[in-house]
Amino acid sequence: MGRMANRRRPSPAEAAGCPIPIPPKRRRRAEATPTTSSPWSSMHEDLVSRIAERVLAAGDVLDYVRFRAVCPQWRSCTVDPRGRGVADPRFHPRRWTMLPEGHGLHPGHAKLRGQVRFFNRYTGAFVRVRIPELKDHFILDSPDGLLLLERDADTAVRLLHPFTGDICELPPLTSLIPQLDRLTDNRPRHQGDKHRVQSFRRVAAAVSVSPAAVTVLLALEHICRFAHASTGDRAWTLTTWSTSRVARTLPFQGSLYLACWGSEETSILRLDPPALLQQDEDEDDDDDGPQLHTIAQWPSKRMRLPQLVECDSEILVVCSTDHDRSHLVVLRLADLLLLGQGGQRAVPLPSIGDYCLFFGMRSMAVSAKGLPSVAANSIILCDSIKDRLMQFNLGDATLSLACDGDIVRTPPPSPHSIVHHLVTCCYRYFWNKGLIYCSRTKPNWGTKNRWRLGA
Repeated sequence: MGRMANRRRPSPAEAAGCPIPIPPKRRRRAEATPTTSSPWSSMHEDLVSRIAERVLAAGDVLDYVRFRAVCPQWRSCTVDPRGRGVADPRFHPRRWTMLPEGHGLHPGHAKLRGQVRFFNRYTGAFVRVRIPELKDHFILDSPDGLLLLERDADTAVRLLHPFTGDICELPPLTSLIPQLDRLTDNRPRHQGDKHRVQSFRRVAAAVSVSPAAVTVLLALEHICRFAHASTGDRAWTLTTWSTSRVARTLPFQGSLYLACWGSEETSILRLDPPALLQQDEDEDDDDDGPQLHTIAQWPSKRMRLPQLVECDSEILVVCSTDHDRSHLVVLRLADLLLLGQGGQRAVPLPSIGDYCLFFGMRSMAVSAKGLPSVAANSIILCDSIKDRLMQFNLGDATLSLACDGDIVRTPPPSPHSIVHHLVTCCYRYFWNKGLIYCSRTKPNWGTKNRWRLGA
């Protein structure tokens, strides 16, 4: 006898050809199902568009995406961010930052299968996004929440929106090498172009958008110069001048801000992107491009070691009143600008509310709401004391240990807190495989001292 088929035996009513009664539970569920569309879907298009603008103005592009997903009517009368994610600055995910996965798995690791975790610095939300480009791209920076990538095959730079998948094509980094050789006249003959490109990977980037093109401004920290390029350009344009220090540059609204501290004076400098204007025949060929401008200045004996951070859509300046950085003050850059214009003396902020400021090679402001291990109204210093993560409380002006271990130089003890993970956002070598550039402060990771973040 062959194997019997797995079939349901018909009921007596079905065998007699009688109609099958509907169970009471299914009948009540069918009766409760509305037969008409929801009144929200019949909302006037102008009102839906205005609400969508308010949602988008709040700063989180994913909330806007969820708003459009409510019903087809709302989706049809609002702008689709796909195809406009990079070209329209309203859709830039400024509140989101890429968070290394931990367990020794950097973004782009083969075991993650293209999945990357992102963290909302204002709400504490986490999302996972599939980004297959990280398989053969190098992460340079993340301006405005976008990913600035370098393609492994030809060093071409690409600006990627992580949530919409839109890509903006920019020239390769190798186009900087001939310009640098002409300016310095000391080309190292024993190094190839691919090896020399690695010195360009330590960058801070700012993005500006105009109706004509998308422009990226780079601060090349290793060679202390700046470069810029726009969509459609064949090569990056390197500045003919250099500066003494470019480290810890802050991108903000398309410009780059630098804090320079000297023995007598402390200055805040700004580098604006080049104007995207149509060139005419009468343009001066000797133009040196964008220039640094001093926008604030004060005596160094009053406030030392300034650092910049973007917090709630404005720039904050964190300074120390002593050389040991045992007492910190926080000021608004806008107040310092008024001081330079003859205004009143800038007064330090008594509190920064629920925010916690992180300072490493990069700076970041995080809301402590929903993060129990992150203290509000405080500042995390990643490099003030060796092998220690220090925390300064603005409420009582005390400096204490933030958590055990220092993730930057030595392995922290388990279990690891969210503070350790957030510190990795301030150091770009956690974003790629291995150490990506020469640094004065290298992590002390030997073969006998291997560790995995989050293990």
